[in-house]
Amino acid sequence: MLALAVAAGGAAPASAQMVGGQLPQPLPLFPRDNWWNVDISQAPVDANSASFITWIGASRGMHPDFGGDVDPTDPSNPNIYGLPYITVPGTQPLVPVTFVLFGDQSDSGAAGHPAGYPIPSQAETQAKWIEGGTPGGGTSNDYHMLIVDTDNRILFELYQAHWNVDHWEAGSGAVFQLDGDARRPETWTSADAAGLAILPGLVRYDEAFGSAPIRHAFRFTLRDSNGHVFPASHDAGSNSSAPPLGARLRLKASVDLSGYTPEVQRIFQAMKTYGLIFADNGSDMYVQGTYDTRWNNDVLNPAFGSLTASDFDVIQLGWQPAVAASGGPYQFYTLTPCRLLDTRLADGPYGGPAVPPGSQRVVVAAGQCGIPATAKALTANVTVVAPAEGGFLSFFPGDEGVPPTSTINFSPGRVLANNAVIALASSGSGTFGFYDATPTKAVHLLVDVSGYFQ
Repeated sequence: MLALAVAAGGAAPASAQMVGGQLPQPLPLFPRDNWWNVDISQAPVDANSASFITWIGASRGMHPDFGGDVDPTDPSNPNIYGLPYITVPGTQPLVPVTFVLFGDQSDSGAAGHPAGYPIPSQAETQAKWIEGGTPGGGTSNDYHMLIVDTDNRILFELYQAHWNVDHWEAGSGAVFQLDGDARRPETWTSADAAGLAILPGLVRYDEAFGSAPIRHAFRFTLRDSNGHVFPASHDAGSNSSAPPLGARLRLKASVDLSGYTPEVQRIFQAMKTYGLIFADNGSDMYVQGTYDTRWNNDVLNPAFGSLTASDFDVIQLGWQPAVAASGGPYQFYTLTPCRLLDTRLADGPYGGPAVPPGSQRVVVAAGQCGIPATAKALTANVTVVAPAEGGFLSFFPGDEGVPPTSTINFSPGRVLANNAVIALASSGSGTFGFYDATPTKAVHLLVDVSGYFQ
């Protein structure tokens, strides 16, 4: 039986199947220009802000919808507060999921990968792997299951996940590439009513008690909604007095945070800088976070309750930041030749496994081999080692899709190298991706960097 990382009170190895393991770097999840991560401190207030706040109830207190075990004194009680998330390696087997509510709006698996979700078998029978804590999930509540493939940097999310005798079912499911900004198709749901990802909007213990500011918005609920606006894609209500899904609340800059504990100050400051995103219908002013036995609700509950809806503004509905202008020509800097990736080595972000046919992978280059976070592109030697069949690889920025062109073509049994300039994600995540176009066989790949542009 695997121990829960949250019970241990520390980060878990990224390669383990477990609850609350280490998330793939860099954080926050998703690129810096993603709606979860944009600074809204200077965004305009919506003309109907006061009316929306009145509808919510100006004196309505905020509540932390997260914590630890419902009854810490009874180990047999599976009930939990907050949402657990599962971390798995890229080698985790994929299992099919049958969608029983929104099948036409659900993803069968990750793009460029075989169909299926990387659900550990422990979730079938063990408690606290799914929201609510019930072994095997259910259908009477939301029972969200959140899974992160830490090697391929893919987020899998399910709504009403439940084990049904010999297979997994769910109300709906959505898959997100963590290095991209792909939005759900218009009118589509996800595992959440608004069509958004859930995990990037949760309050997490490691961030609250970390040394750096929290750099993303939080997910929250209200009792009803009226349509949707960007970044949401799906409706769940039509109350003309309510705000739409996707609306943002921002804690007023004038709210004094000095009397709160450091972790609460960090959470509330993020509400000033990044705000709250209306993600689902539920209890008014409930802010969601992760299941973690280290949370102290004797501190969280009164702190959150001291803030009311009147302490917030609703920013302009559908607001998006202006697109930055081009930064001009780049400068080139040499590096001591360094092997950034070798899939022949042990499993991990810079090693194996071999690249499966028809699949793609995203690699974090920033922070490795002397590559700074400000790098825009790399010069590299790309080598395919004795492939079993011919094909080609395409490289692309980590926040973009697979291009129609190849970076290196290869034949069976040969070791073939090619010099390439590899563009990194424009979002600033310092990532690049590659796609293996071989028909049936996996390939081993080496990437040796020699310089970068910035």
